[in-house]
Amino acid sequence: MSSRVDQIGEGRHTVLAEYLAVFLEFVAECGLDASSILASAGLAPEEVVQLPRFVGSKTYYRLIRSLLDQQPDPHHAYRFARRGSELRHGAAGMVAQNSQTLREGLDVGLRYARPQLGNSERLVVEVENREMVVLIRPPDPQIEIDESVDCFNSIVMLLGHELRGRRMAGMMSKSFSNELKVTHSAEGFSLARAGLPPGLKISFDAPQVELVLRSDYLDTPLLSPSTELRSIALRQLEGSDANANISDRVRAVFQSCEPEVPGVDQVCEALHMSRATLKRKLKADGATFQSLKDSFRLRRATFLLGDTEASVDEIADELGFSDTSGFTKAFRRWTGSAPRAWRLARQSDPGASSP
Repeated sequence: MSSRVDQIGEGRHTVLAEYLAVFLEFVAECGLDASSILASAGLAPEEVVQLPRFVGSKTYYRLIRSLLDQQPDPHHAYRFARRGSELRHGAAGMVAQNSQTLREGLDVGLRYARPQLGNSERLVVEVENREMVVLIRPPDPQIEIDESVDCFNSIVMLLGHELRGRRMAGMMSKSFSNELKVTHSAEGFSLARAGLPPGLKISFDAPQVELVLRSDYLDTPLLSPSTELRSIALRQLEGSDANANISDRVRAVFQSCEPEVPGVDQVCEALHMSRATLKRKLKADGATFQSLKDSFRLRRATFLLGDTEASVDEIADELGFSDTSGFTKAFRRWTGSAPRAWRLARQSDPGASSP
């Protein structure tokens, strides 16, 4: 059943219906029957003739699974990413297209474009030595998810951003030494069939799908940016009905600031909205700023406790607690264990999953 009146299919998370339209075009390009693909995901053709705003994520994943089952091909994700790069992405796309450089435009795109992953907390953006690394963390092992579909979605999203950047700068034919790391093997893969853009290096059997963007690419100026169009699009983003996406957008701001934990004013500035507007939108989405902040701090805390040698005092300071006692009380409330006890339990059982 649909969870929204403007959504078809199942899934707590949603995918913009434009993706479904482009996906069905791609299915036809592959020589497959779109009706049978739709039927395999429980959709009737009449449901998609007049597209709603959203498609349930579970249903969208079933469509991809059906494509991969009916026509196994390691190049599908790469070819589909080229089609996806043509999507306009509404006001967020307008803001990105009218930025000064690719760095600025991609920052906007990654902040506002909703990841097609079922959980935007997995999307991480890191900046080091003027390079940008965009990665998608592996899914929680306790959550049953199709690895092939997850890999497909991750490649489409990250490669799509790289290609959109080239288009916005009018540099599709220029060679940039960016790198795409993927989780699938090189078996049966052909660079020629994948149609990768000039200079893009690809690495296989990586632990997660990751895109490394070099500084020469990021500092490329965009074509004729309009300050007026950008301002209008930013105002539209603030005033748009983004209840379905606002929690994800707040999480994206947290991730873009990682390891810093931004305050509410910093998040409001990044989202171009007032405190009152943010509070109202989050309430309509069944969330609060504090709950999203705590979720981010919990994920960061378990990573630091489980995968680094940072002391509890250092972790408390990084996460913005005034003292270690406050962090310990919060962590105990989140997990039922004190930080040191949680770390010891994790060390004794390395296979234990993080919250």
